Amino acid sequence: MNIERINGTKLAEAFTGAVNYLILYIDEINALNVFPVPDGDTGTNMSLTAKSSLKQVDSLEDKSSIYKVAEAMSTGSLMGARGNSGVILSQYLRGFSEGLKGRDDAGVRDLALAFKSASETTYKAVMKPTEGTILTVGREAADFAVRKNKNYNNIIDFLTDFVKAAKTSLDKTPEKLQVLKDAGVVDAGGKGLVVLFEGLLKALRGERISATEDEVMKAKAQKEIILTEENQDIKFGYCTEFIIKTDYEDVDAFKEKLSPMGDCLLVVGGSGSGIIKVHIHTNNPGVVLENALELGGLQDIKIDNMRFQHQEILFNNEELKQAERLESANSSETVEKKESSFIVVSLGKGINEVFKSLGADYIVEGGQTMNPSTEDFINAIDSLNSENIYIVPNNGNIILAANQARDLSEKNVFIIPTKSIPEGVTAMLSFNSEISPQENVERMTDAIKEVKSAQVTYAVRDTNMNGQSITSGDIIGLGGKEILSSGKDVSEVTKELISKLVNEDTSMITLFWGYDLTEEDARRLYEDLDAEYEDLDIDLIEGNQPLYYYLISLE
Repeated sequence: MNIERINGTKLAEAFTGAVNYLILYIDEINALNVFPVPDGDTGTNMSLTAKSSLKQVDSLEDKSSIYKVAEAMSTGSLMGARGNSGVILSQYLRGFSEGLKGRDDAGVRDLALAFKSASETTYKAVMKPTEGTILTVGREAADFAVRKNKNYNNIIDFLTDFVKAAKTSLDKTPEKLQVLKDAGVVDAGGKGLVVLFEGLLKALRGERISATEDEVMKAKAQKEIILTEENQDIKFGYCTEFIIKTDYEDVDAFKEKLSPMGDCLLVVGGSGSGIIKVHIHTNNPGVVLENALELGGLQDIKIDNMRFQHQEILFNNEELKQAERLESANSSETVEKKESSFIVVSLGKGINEVFKSLGADYIVEGGQTMNPSTEDFINAIDSLNSENIYIVPNNGNIILAANQARDLSEKNVFIIPTKSIPEGVTAMLSFNSEISPQENVERMTDAIKEVKSAQVTYAVRDTNMNGQSITSGDIIGLGGKEILSSGKDVSEVTKELISKLVNEDTSMITLFWGYDLTEEDARRLYEDLDAEYEDLDIDLIEGNQPLYYYLISLE
């Protein structure tokens, strides 16, 4: 096959195939985790980011210009970016778009320069670039493209060798980053980028790539079913979603009609859009649909028995939350402007309550395995009427998305670079309303340096780290970037972990216990620690967090 130039329509088709190909690799990419812990999410983050990008492309009426398509790819990924890998992917697509600016179509040299622009943009987006990551794969592939593009006229031949160069770079990432070599894996973000390149090439060759099931939403839902308690004591068992094609405008009247039929009701649309989108939990989906048919034709009907599964695809969680916010904003009076507000990323009922008690105005649900998007933060920022807004991300994989939201917002937004729940609690305790925002950022950032964070979870694969032989299913204790303890018993592993972190400067230990434990389990551990560390203050808090038996703070 010989292709010398591609236009926007061809790029849109190829990008669709690339995104679908990435979706098929979600689990494989997620598994490329340095630590054998149950929070690998690079594949999910990159796929959700790419899907947001593709959604923006699909919304274009005219796809003839390659620059307009690339620009849409960039815009969609920017708002949908999740996790460090998703943010870097969004910056890659931004640079790719800038490299094609003003062009209706592109040949080999144009694409080579666009890949170079993409790589350069990713490096500018990261304060301290680390080699052996997605950055390296993007750069070394781009270097090949710039050096060798004169040897090609056919885009297919060029991309075939470009993908080989990217794969070679990926295979060498463990040589550049010791933690990858120790774990026996290649870089997950780099793998995701290579998969996108492979999918793009396959689609240009004419291969049809489709994710027959929406694997990215399936993976997301599988995580959320672990992270929520919605399946417990369900009153209305069928999650029912559909779209009505109609000119009917009185959305409020229709909502009032459906209201007695269930709960978690959202009815949005109308206002000349030609559609009404409905979400309801009900025991009688047939009756709901009969009422909807009176208004017009139905499409995208989806009915899930929530007692057996919990997947929200037609309405994803972000859409539901946004609709709820809009509904709330339309029904309430204008909130008086505050001097300062806090947006906090948290997951777990108990931990959420702790942050609310410390002054959090807006909780963004997320953390490990559920990294919020740039758009989630933008929505949170827009919902607050405040002179100064502080974002407390509580996860190193979320800071870049928070930074991106800050840069897109016109409000005064400040990022406190917290990487754990204990750091977030310490930061908020350090806030002083009597000093300037800049002084508070310095004060809170300095405070988090004084706290040690640790976690207790379980291993998802066999591994050898720090001289420890760990088997899948073992309990492991992590302090900083090291596995410090392991074994079969949660309490024993936790006590060993704490013993290795306590020193003469430690005055307080706080344990947040997760929903996989009982209060009796946590209380027994507390009593053992209280007896062993008589001179320390020990606090036990029900965090309800998923995946981690204990989150631990030592100060």
